[in-house]
Amino acid sequence: MGPHQSKTIKKQLLEPILPSAKQDGLVKDDLSVISKPSLSSGAPPRASINTVQAKVWNPNNPESWDVEMREYHSLEDSQYALPSDEIEQSRLEVQHFVFRVGFKGDVICPAAKELVKQPGIKVLDVGCAKGFWLESVRKENPLAEYYGVDIAQTLVSESQGIKIQFGNVLEGLPCMRFLVLGMPKDRYADALKELVRVAKPGGWIEIVEADVVVYKSGPHSKAWGQAMFSAMAARGLDCYAATNLEWHARNVSQHISHQDTRTLHFRSRDDNTALGKMTGENNKTGILALEDWMHKAMGITREEYRELADSCFEEWAEYKSFGQARALYFQVKK
Repeated sequence: MGPHQSKTIKKQLLEPILPSAKQDGLVKDDLSVISKPSLSSGAPPRASINTVQAKVWNPNNPESWDVEMREYHSLEDSQYALPSDEIEQSRLEVQHFVFRVGFKGDVICPAAKELVKQPGIKVLDVGCAKGFWLESVRKENPLAEYYGVDIAQTLVSESQGIKIQFGNVLEGLPCMRFLVLGMPKDRYADALKELVRVAKPGGWIEIVEADVVVYKSGPHSKAWGQAMFSAMAARGLDCYAATNLEWHARNVSQHISHQDTRTLHFRSRDDNTALGKMTGENNKTGILALEDWMHKAMGITREEYRELADSCFEEWAEYKSFGQARALYFQVKK
C-alpha cells in the first residue's frame, strides 16, 4: 500500500440523520417504504426499498444473477451481501489500515495489547478475510499461535504461522471484526456465547463494529442511508451494530469482567489528509460493493446507483460527514 501520512482524527459526536427508536436499550430499525427514486433530474432520490427484493436477494440464487454480477461466497443461507473478489479484498485491506490508524493499533484493549506479545499465546480472528489483521499482529509476535475463520473460502490464503478455517461462526465455529453486513442481530447472542465458550478463563475478547450510518450527511447520502437502513432491516441485519454492542453483550454478562468500550468518529472523506482521502475512497468503494443487491432493492439501474455513489462521495467533503466505529472488549470468567 505504500507509506501514508495521517493527522490526528478529530473525534466529534454527531447525531445520526437516520430514524431510530430505542426499546430496552436497543436501537431498532424502521421498515419504511417510500416511492421509487429518480436521478434523471439530478435531484436527490427519495429513499425507496422493495423489502421483498431486499430480503430474498442471494448471490447463490440464479434468480438474482445478471451479467455484471461480481464473485461471492457460496453459502446459500448467509445474509452477507458483500462480494469476495479481489476488488473487495483490496477495499478490506484499506479498511484495515484506516481503523488501525484510527484506533492507534491492531489490538485496542490495553490488557490484550500486552497479552498478545507473549510467546505461545493463541489469537483467533473471526471474519478474517485474507488475514490482514492477523498478519499485522503476527509481525509483532511471530511466536504466538494465530487462527482465522471466515465465511468465504476464496477470501483466505494460509500463510506461515496462520491457520485458516472456512465456515460460519453461527454454525459452531469459534475477537469479531466488522460483521455488520453478515451477522443477523438476533444471532449476536449466539456468536458471543460461542466466543466465550472457546476462550480460556482470563482470556480477552475484542469485538469491533461500525454503524452503517452516515452522520451529518447531505441529501444524496441521506437517501442512500435510509434505503440501506430499510434493506438491512429486511434481512434482519443491524444498521447500528456498533452502537448496540454493549446491549448485545448483556447476553453473556455472567462471563464478563473488566468490560470497556472505545468509540471512534472518523471523517467519511477529508481531502486535507492522506488518511482522509483513503477513507473517502474506501467508503465509496464500499457503497459500490453493494451495487448488485442495492440497485435491485432500490428499483434503480446500475448506472443510477453509481451516480448516487458519486453524489454521496461529493457530499461527504461538503457536509463534513462522519462515520462511527466501536470496540467492545472484556475479560472472560468461567
